[in-house]
Amino acid sequence: MTQPPLTQRIQAIERDLGVELFKRTGRQVELTEAGRLLLKEARAIIAQAERLQDLAHRAERGEAGRVRLGVTISVPFMPSFTRAIRAFQCDFPGVAVDLALVNSSQALEALRQRKLDIGLIRPFSAPLPADWQQTTVERDRLMLVIPSGHPQAEACKVPLTAIADERFLLFPREHGTALYGQIMDIWARAGVIPRVAQEAENGPAILALVAAGLGNAILPSALSAMKVDSVVWKQIDIEVRWTCSSIVMVHRKEARDEKVQSHFIEYVHRSSHNGTS
Repeated sequence: MTQPPLTQRIQAIERDLGVELFKRTGRQVELTEAGRLLLKEARAIIAQAERLQDLAHRAERGEAGRVRLGVTISVPFMPSFTRAIRAFQCDFPGVAVDLALVNSSQALEALRQRKLDIGLIRPFSAPLPADWQQTTVERDRLMLVIPSGHPQAEACKVPLTAIADERFLLFPREHGTALYGQIMDIWARAGVIPRVAQEAENGPAILALVAAGLGNAILPSALSAMKVDSVVWKQIDIEVRWTCSSIVMVHRKEARDEKVQSHFIEYVHRSSHNGTS
């Protein structure tokens, strides 16, 4: 910029601010105290503007932002989930992953209210809204969990008829846990009714009660990663198909249009061995 327009621009800024920014003595020009303070703030503003531009570009590429994830309590024990999270955070350190432990009904409600972006949960039998997508990303098995000193502790498989009269530990039906229905269905197919002695709201809590010798339980095999020495995990003597369980990824179809969410979805699919659309 040539001298006359520069001088005019400085004079305009001084008029707008109502302060003198430069002290002029003959050919000498130096900043006043107000000018020095303004220079410091101006540089900070320019740096912030550059950071905002960089952030906008990274957000456009899906390299910055936030993904809100709700998972059922057994999901963090699944190696495929661990692989997905670690790989995603390594490749996208600028994306914050907000993780909440929820049951299936809580996840679906939070998705409806747009408080979550993605849910990794046990599937419900109820149909999802037409604009949602559900994909199976992991599979495990429901198994019988009994104290290590139980008479059936050495058996290869245990029929539910063998423990029908013993104390059984279960999730509360009203908590909306998707496993409740499948567990009760296994009992029904075995032709017996469990003697529910106590309820606990999640798998680890039930596992602790079994370890204390307060009853038996049916839990997803993913929780066996917790390595509780005082319990044993046994296959249930029933057709395998009735004990098969799965984890599904649920999200709105529009999540594919959001780059951060779309990246995370792809990482979950890539890490899963059992994913099928």
